[in-house]
Amino acid sequence: MVRSITVLGCVVLAAACAADQAPPDIPERPFAVPTGPHAIGMTEYRWTDTDRPEPFTRDPDDLRSVAVRVLYPAADSAGAGDAANAEDARTAEDAPTAMYLPDPAEFGDAEDFVPVTHVRTNAISDAVPAAGPFPVLVYHHGGGWTRFTSTFTTEELASHGYVVVSVGHNGFNRTRLLPDGASVAPDTLTFPEPTGDLLADALGSWDYLDDHHFPEWVADARFVLDQLETLNGSGRFAERLDLDRIGMYGWSFGGATSIEASVVDERVKAAIDHDGQLFGTAPTAGTARPFMLMHGGELPEVPPSEDPEVAAANEQVLVELMAQVARTDSALKATSTGDWYDVTIAGTNHGSFSDLVLFTPAFAASIETARGHEIVNALTLAFFDRYLRGAEAPLLDDPAAVYPEVEMEARR
Repeated sequence: MVRSITVLGCVVLAAACAADQAPPDIPERPFAVPTGPHAIGMTEYRWTDTDRPEPFTRDPDDLRSVAVRVLYPAADSAGAGDAANAEDARTAEDAPTAMYLPDPAEFGDAEDFVPVTHVRTNAISDAVPAAGPFPVLVYHHGGGWTRFTSTFTTEELASHGYVVVSVGHNGFNRTRLLPDGASVAPDTLTFPEPTGDLLADALGSWDYLDDHHFPEWVADARFVLDQLETLNGSGRFAERLDLDRIGMYGWSFGGATSIEASVVDERVKAAIDHDGQLFGTAPTAGTARPFMLMHGGELPEVPPSEDPEVAAANEQVLVELMAQVARTDSALKATSTGDWYDVTIAGTNHGSFSDLVLFTPAFAASIETARGHEIVNALTLAFFDRYLRGAEAPLLDDPAAVYPEVEMEARR
């Protein structure tokens, strides 16, 4: 089975962004129409944790904040849902779909985002929520990206009756400016400078992430769970959230965050890791919560070199790092007491678990993008349906019967 490598994966993806390739002709509506019965609403919040300083900026007055994008089942018409709590909400019948990129100014010069400034989602901005309550999923993006990097899956889950709260983690994402113009670009506790020794640099970066970013991401996740109680108390989402049925999932570093949250916070009832290596205490402590690990089926690339000896050494480093990541996965499975699923999807790569494969040719995997996204969505939905809704979810019993690309090991 192929596992991603967080820092090396980030380097490869960043290099792909910078690659000299013609930008694709991105349609206005690149996302597949969700398959669930619900229309989708979208709204955004910024929450500030007054108990935590911001560790990645030098300003001593900065407080840790998270931006969240909420996707949710929307009422189909003005007669559905509780318009009195809609806060000037719209319905699915009277508004255009929401923009993928809410405000380019959030990302500084935003040059990397120019190709997607025209892209729309399948959701309606501030639509009236459907009558709930609905189970809640908290989503965490990959390191260095954005809270909406996996819209392909958050929309699909919302259409099937989940409220999905996508969390942005400042300091290790693309956000540079808050709405008031204040900078959250990291200017302290930055990544170690590379030495040229690929193995030492990767391991040093892992240590840095474990010591600094990962604890903050887990704290962000728990802070968001606290905020959900307030969100459910009044306003648009009053009594729309079933806080006894909360799941968590994410891509890459966000997937590791989700697994760790299931270890340290009993409010998380189930978790999925979309192709992310593990950090924190999860491998040694284990979790009592059901979880799923998903992996890409294609090996990540290593930084290229014209020197054959350097190229061979880089390949060996990749093998060593992959083996270490596999050991942490095995440790988590051995120490955990609940159900677990370990899935590999042939033909996918690290970017296949994000929207990036829709927008940048360098992220393309051998599997057709729509097919890869369909499989990721189907497994994610089946898992949460089984463990948050108590549904049978037969796909989890033999996914290869429906999707031959899937190889699965499970303990149930």
